[in-house]
Amino acid sequence: MKNRGSFLEHSIIIKIEGFDRQKLLTECVKRGIIIKDIRSVSEIETIITLMKWDYEQFLRLAKNKYKITVLKESGYRPFIRKTFFKKSTIIGLLLFALILFYQGTFVSEIRISGYRSYSEAEIRDNLREAGLYEGCSKNVDLENVKLHIYKELDNIAWIGVRYMGNLAEVTIAEGTITPKLVDKSKPCHVIAKKEGYVENTIAREGRIAAEPGTYVKQGDVLISGIIPIASTAYGTPASGMTERYVHAYGEVYAKVPYRLFCYQEKYNYIKSPTGNHIFGIRFELGGLKINTVKSFYKYSNSAYTEKEILNIIRPIPLTLGLAKVEEVEVSKKEKSNEELKKEANRLARNIISEKVPENAQILNKSLSFSSGENIIGVNIMLETLEEIGEKKEINNWKHN
Repeated sequence: MKNRGSFLEHSIIIKIEGFDRQKLLTECVKRGIIIKDIRSVSEIETIITLMKWDYEQFLRLAKNKYKITVLKESGYRPFIRKTFFKKSTIIGLLLFALILFYQGTFVSEIRISGYRSYSEAEIRDNLREAGLYEGCSKNVDLENVKLHIYKELDNIAWIGVRYMGNLAEVTIAEGTITPKLVDKSKPCHVIAKKEGYVENTIAREGRIAAEPGTYVKQGDVLISGIIPIASTAYGTPASGMTERYVHAYGEVYAKVPYRLFCYQEKYNYIKSPTGNHIFGIRFELGGLKINTVKSFYKYSNSAYTEKEILNIIRPIPLTLGLAKVEEVEVSKKEKSNEELKKEANRLARNIISEKVPENAQILNKSLSFSSGENIIGVNIMLETLEEIGEKKEINNWKHN
């Protein structure tokens, strides 16, 4: 049999996106394509490592059913090609050593979390305006950065910025958006801020415009700030007035329907150790990364574990860990109804926390399932009781 080399010689890390990825991996094993480091990132994403010379055959097997992305190449072949077949190699190595030495004084990555109403691009643009961006010096004043964000972005309750090595971690907590208040001296309506079926209306000032059982849409008047004036005994309105304007307020509770949808895997994937394993070390010094177990083992399916022994950030980032790779056999088992319901309820709790207000009372909840080839669709039907009223000034009122 022809020597096909090793992962240490030239390997690539690729991301597979699509459904029924296990079928593709099984076909690769049948064709003699050696795969390692199989990691399921999400329900539709898997990352694997294979040898470079198997890549063309892998693409032929994948055809156009999957999206394939090459994430990284490693091994001594690409390293030699990049290092020794270029001009000014010695100068480049010296510059690399200099950059490695000084990298601890610069921000190489910014990680942002906690935002909801703003996009990451908007937040990054404002951080750049404040002087914090990837590649900037870590001498930037973080208090000024936070003050700039408070000033430029509305509804920010709290912002934290801290350095973790070359990483700048930005955490944002958004406050509850408070609607613009209507001056109490001005007349206004109470309108619906979302659709629903009116359950109860408490009008403390103004006239009820939506009786219980009425279906209202966003913007419909719930409590009117326009009150008709009763006629006098002679049949003529007082002072020629037919209505008066008030500052309406009160509480309107409505039943609000929600229809939400999510997916879950149809199968549980079981990894059974075969007893074969290999130990090694993971060593990182600045931009130099070495992992011996990922370079020497040839298991088709494996599980990777690591125990960190040393992690130093300053003056130069240094990490040392003891790694272990176990060969495993992967099998799949269809989830039971109980497992499907348990997972569906977990997914439902997560999506409800994102879509439904915290103060909403859940009246009814139902789950239904739709089966696909490898996934289960979960339909979530909710009925909540919420306060849906908000004030809106009457713009065309007349002073009398």
